[in-house]
Amino acid sequence: MSFFKQQQPILQKKQLDCNEETYKHMRCVRVGVAEKLHLSGIYTCVDQAMLVWGLITGIVFLGGQFLTISWQIQAVFWSILTLIGIILMIILTYSWTVWERITGLLYTWAILMLLGMALTDSAIFLGWGYILSHLCHLWLILSAIGYSITGWMIHSRAFFLSALIHAIMVLLLPLFGGWQFAATGIVMTGNLWLFSEAQWDMLLPRELKQLKSEGAFELTPAGISRFTTSGRGGKDFAGIG
Repeated sequence: MSFFKQQQPILQKKQLDCNEETYKHMRCVRVGVAEKLHLSGIYTCVDQAMLVWGLITGIVFLGGQFLTISWQIQAVFWSILTLIGIILMIILTYSWTVWERITGLLYTWAILMLLGMALTDSAIFLGWGYILSHLCHLWLILSAIGYSITGWMIHSRAFFLSALIHAIMVLLLPLFGGWQFAATGIVMTGNLWLFSEAQWDMLLPRELKQLKSEGAFELTPAGISRFTTSGRGGKDFAGIG
């Protein structure tokens, strides 16, 4: 069986004709102002969590670039924002991850964010020079790891591609000189905003089980499964992003 849902584009404009069950479980909200600005205007619980993290990363890294406040004060502020982000992420997406049987993914992101916060604070308050001079590298690497794990768990090419972009950015950071925080913030925030606005490819455990039970795949002569035509396409719960 193909690891990815090959018939689904890596990224596409959101398909908004979701059914009532989808709307309920995804805790969708519609923002009229966004629609007037030619944005998607409808945001699932996952989209909302990404928008929260996008706002936080933008504040943290652009603040680190332009604010003249001491690193210690900023570290306290960053830690508070990170904890708020983790709490909101859990509140927004926990029921969805339980329904889709990927709670491990939620815990993974929470652990990665806590690890990043702990290393950042330790570097600032304990004077860990190497980490302090590579904070942007640290967060890009943690993000790349998180997106890689996400891509693996939800069978998504989009998230693997995002992991690759973050990894490449680690190598390109020296080119930005004294603007590394701004560059990191733009990449991380822009990536999260894009994912909140678009629909990405994925194949979740619940959907895979349902497809199997419905006989939506068949074995090829070589013994490798492949999906046959399915009415689910990219317009259902699993594809809304």
